[in-house]
Amino acid sequence: MAAKAVNPDKTASHARTYSYPPRVWYFIASFIALLSLYHFTNMFWSWMRSKNSAGSSSASRGVRSLRRIPVAVLNIVRSSIFRTTLFFGGSYKLNIAELFLSCAYIALLFTWAFINTTNLEGVQLSPQYYANRIGLIAATQCPLLIALGMKNNILTLLTGISFEKLNILHRISARVLCVMLWIHGAGHVRGSLPPLLSGRAGNLAELQETWFRCGILAISSLTLLCILSLQPLRSRAYEAFLVAHFIFGVIFLGAGYYHADNDGLGYYLWPSLLVWGLDRFLRLVRIFFVNGGALTLFNTKSSHSLRAKIEVISPEFLRVSLRRPDYFRWAPGQLAYLSIPSVSATPWQAHPFTIASIDGDIPRAIESESPSRDESFKDKKLVFLLRVHDGFTKRLLNAATSTNGANKTFGAYIDGPYCSPPSVRGFETVLSFCGGSGISFGLPLLLDLIRGANMGTNPACRKVILVWAVRHSEQTKAISNDLLRALDGVSESFTVEIRIHVTASLDTESDAEQSDGSINASDAKLLDAPGVRILAGRPDVAALVKSEVAAASGSISVNVCGTVGLAESVRSALRAASSATDILEGGPSISLHVEAFGI
Repeated sequence: MAAKAVNPDKTASHARTYSYPPRVWYFIASFIALLSLYHFTNMFWSWMRSKNSAGSSSASRGVRSLRRIPVAVLNIVRSSIFRTTLFFGGSYKLNIAELFLSCAYIALLFTWAFINTTNLEGVQLSPQYYANRIGLIAATQCPLLIALGMKNNILTLLTGISFEKLNILHRISARVLCVMLWIHGAGHVRGSLPPLLSGRAGNLAELQETWFRCGILAISSLTLLCILSLQPLRSRAYEAFLVAHFIFGVIFLGAGYYHADNDGLGYYLWPSLLVWGLDRFLRLVRIFFVNGGALTLFNTKSSHSLRAKIEVISPEFLRVSLRRPDYFRWAPGQLAYLSIPSVSATPWQAHPFTIASIDGDIPRAIESESPSRDESFKDKKLVFLLRVHDGFTKRLLNAATSTNGANKTFGAYIDGPYCSPPSVRGFETVLSFCGGSGISFGLPLLLDLIRGANMGTNPACRKVILVWAVRHSEQTKAISNDLLRALDGVSESFTVEIRIHVTASLDTESDAEQSDGSINASDAKLLDAPGVRILAGRPDVAALVKSEVAAASGSISVNVCGTVGLAESVRSALRAASSATDILEGGPSISLHVEAFGI
């Protein structure tokens, strides 16, 4: 009996198949380490800067100093890669940094997948060399794919990048892996064609094997998941997408593991299952403890369930407030997932909203004769400001106005906090732009800065400006009480400017004060508060940014939470207002943070 011919390419292809995938991870791990080093260095620098007064760090304007070259270079980099946005197909947008990172990631994966794929006969792109290799590289990226989409994210802890921003990379990674897995399958089909044409079944006989069919099922599930995650489809039925995401995700991981484990390669995929399961476990534990599940074991006073009070500010604006659980702590700008089972489409459905309150009270900087704050302000509360859309918020509005008027309470539970908000302490000037419900992000930053000024824990900050664009003046009722209490007794060395722009057309003359162009707020007391202005029309972002950059000599923190148009206006204004020459001559260093939530 003749001995079976030995394939001379087998040894080389086998060695590269198993040695190249780890090398991909060496690159990725090194990049994550660099981001982590930058993040922790920046945190330390921000902490050091917050301990110094603004005067000690300010430079004289108009005097050029070569020592400011590093700051000028940093500003050029920020302006070029973080403040320049590209739009694709009208629905997708990436800044230069995100685009570069995505392209670099794609290039890294496909370079290691197709490098050295010429066989000993000189045939380039031989399936024997790349088919299994590209499948294994894709498998090694599954833990990263899952981690990028998790709420409890170690990558956020290491790099400071919020999970909603990592979710962009999560979607890009999923689509890249989907293409790689189809190439993996096509490579095996291509390798099976010669023996099939010569009368032998080749690898196609494996179609009868369960492990092979699981591979097809895994690829098909990921493909459907990528199609359903396209922005037009996702935005039309987001709640249905969440259910489909869960189902197809579980099928992809389970079937993929069974497929790989047939060759003893399940260790490439079980870490993905571990990451996914650990995130779900941590979320369940957090929900259990935060919402009083464990507190009943200790018989504490907070063991009763949470009740969410719904206030209808306007037909398109809601304020939701509930008692803060004892074990719940958060930083200004973080978000939490809110679930109201009696209103949600399913009992376990939860939606992310930024927490519009801060953790703790705001002490006065000076004593005054005005009455002390009422007890409702002293209570530790979680406040959410919701813009009414279709789905959950629409059902919440209908439930709140159905029977007992505009205010009702519902059983609720929360999960969080999540996200990594910017540290605005340590900047001389903080400028925040908010649109609509984006005030949920800007308000807690303002309240925390006022608290820092009153307590003397943030001596560097001298000025904070909050610009809020709303459609109707009645929406100011959502924050008027909090603003009035915070501004009562604010430190005299701390300048607070609040500009509320009402953008909707005015229907009655009673809504306008023609003498100064301002608009009467629903709460007239807000107009009497120091530093508060209520104006008609959209804010002139470019003029405001230009004037503040020209006046400041210390560092500036600019924060945006609103529409894409508002964010782009701020980016454009910063590019025009600040230059390397201005920074060399003592101009301010500017940090920009854009908080963008979307589906």
